[in-house]
Amino acid sequence: MKTLIAPALVATAALTGAANASLSSDVKTYAPGEDIPNLTAAETASLHLIVNGGGSESEKRNAVRKIVN
Repeated sequence: MKTLIAPALVATAALTGAANASLSSDVKTYAPGEDIPNLTAAETASLHLIVNGGGSESEKRNAVRKIVN
């Protein structure tokens, strides 16, 4: 069982890094000049929902700016 857990953790860490790089790019689209390295997990999850969800571009921009500012 331990042999299955370690590779799963490594894969999760790798995917999280790639997802955050993509999210950072999306955040810069809606809030230029802002960066996301110091956000909490909840804030990051909210940003994912905002940029990938429905709504107009201005609604997304306003929601993203509320979180990153």
